[in-house]
Amino acid sequence: MSDKQISDFYRDALGIKTNEKEIYFRAVTHKSYNNSTNNERLEFLGDAVLDLIVSQQLFSKNKQANEGFLSIEKSKYVSRENLNKVAERILNKNMIKHKSSYLSKNMLGNTLESIIGAIYIDKGMRACEKFILKHILQFKAERFLLKNLSQIINKIFYDKKTKVN
Repeated sequence: MSDKQISDFYRDALGIKTNEKEIYFRAVTHKSYNNSTNNERLEFLGDAVLDLIVSQQLFSKNKQANEGFLSIEKSKYVSRENLNKVAERILNKNMIKHKSSYLSKNMLGNTLESIIGAIYIDKGMRACEKFILKHILQFKAERFLLKNLSQIINKIFYDKKTKVN
């Protein structure tokens, strides 16, 4: 993918108008592509920002919850599995610069964290919060609702325990 296509993707698909383009190009550069200029440091930063924002959201929305509950809930949002699924849904795999034989799901999730780090550097905490609310917190809530709805439908229509008189 060209640099222009990557910029267009950030703008069109993710809603990010980039100021510091270089940082966003670095966010999609895996260390297999460039060992010295890659996304690992941004991934580290993005991981910390993600943890903070998810923790803050859970803390403010669950006023009576204890620390154990909050920790368990946070782990559901920031888990590798969840981030990989979000990344699969919102990222264009072709935009990730790498020289690996294949693009793993973890590389996608790591790139998502790198993009969060880039947003933080370029736009600040508020922009990160908007991005995380839209793409991670909302996505997890939608998946939870769909899963529960599916279980309810299965129970109503396919439950084998029908009463016979």
